[in-house]
Amino acid sequence: MRNTKKLSILLFLSLAVTVAFSFGNPKNSKKKADSDVRIVTLGPAATEIVFAVGAQDQLVARTDLCDYPAQAANYPSVGGFAGNTISLEAIISYEPTLVYCFAGMHDYLVQPLKDAGIEVYVSNAVSIDAVKQEVLDIGKLTGHEKEAQKVVKEMNASLSRTEKYIKSKRKGKAAPKVYWEVWNDPMMSAGKNSFMNDIIQKAGGNNIFGNLAEAYPMVSEEAVLLADPDYIFYSGDGMGGGKPSDIFEPKGGFHYMGDDDRFVRSTPRCVEAVEKLAKILWP
Repeated sequence: MRNTKKLSILLFLSLAVTVAFSFGNPKNSKKKADSDVRIVTLGPAATEIVFAVGAQDQLVARTDLCDYPAQAANYPSVGGFAGNTISLEAIISYEPTLVYCFAGMHDYLVQPLKDAGIEVYVSNAVSIDAVKQEVLDIGKLTGHEKEAQKVVKEMNASLSRTEKYIKSKRKGKAAPKVYWEVWNDPMMSAGKNSFMNDIIQKAGGNNIFGNLAEAYPMVSEEAVLLADPDYIFYSGDGMGGGKPSDIFEPKGGFHYMGDDDRFVRSTPRCVEAVEKLAKILWP
């Protein structure tokens, strides 16, 4: 189960950046009464954002992997996260007025859902700023604009605190070089157009593969050695084997991040990931 969960997350990360636009513009949406909005979420980040803006009473179904907050388990599931585990019929059976899905992963569902008269919001958040906008979008679509604005305000406050913390520690020092092993068989890291790269940068780090355009590029041990990172982060369980075994011990050490989904889910909790990483990079 854990491997399946990790593989699904990695697949999402790889596919989410393949579509650079969103269907379902809330600015053009017809205003519905809150009680008329029925939401089906097709991924953990979507479910979490629905709860974050206070729209959980409008949620009618989610996926097997939607495990945060814990109350999400009380809602029925339409299947797994990957596209091949979810059917159009299963979604429509819950009579949604809004389906909240993900670019790349669920493209095949968009037009059929629209043809059925169902509004579709396609998430393509590959940066923290994009997460903020998505929160505002979902707040507007569900009639929870004030709650969404409060969430974004809290995210900004957290990022500001972290920025001040880094500034107090930096004192002219160069940003520490970071290698983040997303997968190790084959070796994959975070490139410029990845959500994780944005987290590393806002935590005051210098991603050694942040110059690569691909979101999650395959890399080599030689390239890592040449870049000489100060810190190496890895996920371990289900990610091809555990701690990187053939790479030197960096001065900042290896850091196992386990199942901390704050680093991979495009939700308001990503600012907690920034803070956590900043405390490691700038002790």
